[in-house]
Amino acid sequence: MVAPYLAALAQELQLVTAAMPQRRALAQLHLGGGTPNYLNDAEMATLWSLIEQHFDLAPQLEASIELNPELVSRDQAMELHRLGFNRISFGIQDADPEVQKAVNRVVPVDQLCRVMAWLREADFDSINVDLICGLPLQTISRFQATLDLVCKLGADRISMFSFAYLPEQLPLQRKIEAADLPSPRERLAMLQVARDQFCANGYEAIALDHYALRGDSLAEAARAGTLHRNFQGYTTGGDLDLLGVGPTAISQFPGLFSQNHRDLKAYYYQALGSGCLPTERGLVVDDPDLLERRSLIKQVMCQFQVDLPLHRYPQEWLDLQALARDGLVNLRESKGIGTASVTPEGRWLLRSIAAVLDPLQRQQARGSRLI
Repeated sequence: MVAPYLAALAQELQLVTAAMPQRRALAQLHLGGGTPNYLNDAEMATLWSLIEQHFDLAPQLEASIELNPELVSRDQAMELHRLGFNRISFGIQDADPEVQKAVNRVVPVDQLCRVMAWLREADFDSINVDLICGLPLQTISRFQATLDLVCKLGADRISMFSFAYLPEQLPLQRKIEAADLPSPRERLAMLQVARDQFCANGYEAIALDHYALRGDSLAEAARAGTLHRNFQGYTTGGDLDLLGVGPTAISQFPGLFSQNHRDLKAYYYQALGSGCLPTERGLVVDDPDLLERRSLIKQVMCQFQVDLPLHRYPQEWLDLQALARDGLVNLRESKGIGTASVTPEGRWLLRSIAAVLDPLQRQQARGSRLI
């Protein structure tokens, strides 16, 4: 399976670089998709070589890769670092055995500890772990054990995501009983416990769902007000073009989004087999109002605060007043400018606050009505 896939990536990279007016430099590299360490050492070296053929790697390249901890070995950790990767991310999700069984992802705690020890031995610059709140059979007491483990492991960054229960879209989730999921209030309680514990152990809360040690570049960007968020999450590379390669990959350029084919047959045969870029769909964004709203939403998502000219955003200001009554934002006015600052309670519903600035989202449930 891997050899044809690498051949397809090679063909896509050739098509992409042929369409570029000049050779581009690579400042950040992320190899994701869940289990890229399914590739063995030789296959990973081939992929790295393909990237080097088509791009100039920056001297301070941030090269990250997602790992499945079930598949990691000490030798693989060492080889990834030797190859050039300097940032690692792996998913813990939840360390409780019963919760792991419920989501069919069983990784014993001792394996997670071994993986972290190997990654530290390999001397990666930064290690991120992913957690998920709201999984079936999760309780505050069970989740507390996971939090204790994460603090013991001492990752540089922590990503805390909420479980999206979408059985109608994801067939594997149909095995999960809705009654086994924690309630929204229990989720919020777990998120708050996590925040309190991480902040008490040297981490800074980074916007919506990330934590980082104070010396980490993500924490520094948050303090400096240069944090950026795209569809992948929070990043320090806000001024960079984002090029996605592979099935389902999303690219983002100034004024343009595009996504590759999600269906493998369409990716392999309909597009690449015909010598065409495997782009399935795209969106050109050049409306000044839309671009301004995107900038305002970014302020909410990255800085927990936004300034609005009141004569131009009267309805949004009224909606924010409703959120203020729910205790999610604090408001003040000065010389025709309204400033909304997200409260600590409002951070858990940050997307709902940002949605006020999206005309298509304003009519949806707001604030505490979502709990």
